[in-house]
Amino acid sequence: MAVKRKHIIITAAVICVIAIAAFTGSLTTSKSEKIYVVEKGPFEATLTCKGEINGLVSTPIPMPKILGDRELRIWELKILDLAQDGKYVKKGDFIMQLDASQIMSGMRQERQNLETAEADLKNARIDSTVRLTALREDIKNAKLDLEYNKIDLEQSIYESAAYQRKAQMTYKKAENTIAKKKRDYQLEQNKLKMGVARTEERVKRSQEKIEKFQQAMQAARIFAPEDGIVIFGESWDGSKYSKDGDISTWSNGPPIATLPDMSEVISETYVKEIDISKIKVGDKVRVSFDALEGVIISGNINSIARVGEDHKDFDMKVFKVLIHLDESNDGLKPAMSSNNEIILAQKEEALFVPLKAVISENGEDFVYLSKHGETEKTPVTTGFENEEFVLIESGLQEGDKVILSPVLEEI
Repeated sequence: MAVKRKHIIITAAVICVIAIAAFTGSLTTSKSEKIYVVEKGPFEATLTCKGEINGLVSTPIPMPKILGDRELRIWELKILDLAQDGKYVKKGDFIMQLDASQIMSGMRQERQNLETAEADLKNARIDSTVRLTALREDIKNAKLDLEYNKIDLEQSIYESAAYQRKAQMTYKKAENTIAKKKRDYQLEQNKLKMGVARTEERVKRSQEKIEKFQQAMQAARIFAPEDGIVIFGESWDGSKYSKDGDISTWSNGPPIATLPDMSEVISETYVKEIDISKIKVGDKVRVSFDALEGVIISGNINSIARVGEDHKDFDMKVFKVLIHLDESNDGLKPAMSSNNEIILAQKEEALFVPLKAVISENGEDFVYLSKHGETEKTPVTTGFENEEFVLIESGLQEGDKVILSPVLEEI
């Protein structure tokens, strides 16, 4: 009897231990597995990037072409004064004053060159006149000699045959002399004419160069071609043009400044090459501004660069993207920074799960469902994702229970 009672007690104890172990195991599983119940709801995925505001249309203020004329040999000028960056100006208002001392120095030197050239021209004309006058006198004297020889030839008929022959040869020689003097005169005339023409060309070039210097003097003070907000350009080192800075006179270079029209606004931004395939022209964008609290303007992608480029603010290739804003705002200023949220996906009714619920294996995505106390590995097709959730295109239904952060080795 005692043995039977002892056996019953042992059996009961074993059952209790098994029950407690099972209960404890159940609690452990519950604690290690957090469940997310799939529901339909609104889903949005965005790509956020910083941008810079500017007018869709802007009037450039280029370096005056005359200052970049190679003949003037002015490669760089100092900025003596300039208008305030970001100031609204009207057509004809002052923009920038460049140091004209190089221009004045060059013009003084060219005036000296002109004086020398004009003196050379005067001497060339005098020399030409004197030389040609002397040659004409020689021709005139040679013609007189020919007349004397002609008379002598006519009278030689009364002389001997030998004398007649001599008179004929003398006359022929006089004719040849006149012909040679005329040829020499023509050659010398052409030579002197060319010399005078070259000197005249020197004078003309010098006069034209002085005129260019005078135009450059006027161009050194730059005015606004249209109304607008003046935004100064950047020098070769990326710094904005400023007082006492230097500026290149290269007329084909970047503009000195621009006058953007802020009635139509764009945001210029850069997207990393790893994200560029996610966006396309026409995608909607929400644009906000650090300087304008509470102001949000919608827009869309207007253009995407076809070729990536290096940018000092990124460690990989980026693509330039232009976003056209649907409207403007009085508070918007050129070069103001913007926060651009490019909407990659936006659905009112969508299935999505937390990012940590999706496991990727060999290029395929899976989730682990909890069904009737058991775990089931289920393949899914995912779409865009945001900071917390990923869109489920197929593989799940509303009401499915997805295990978050499943421990694969235990499963």
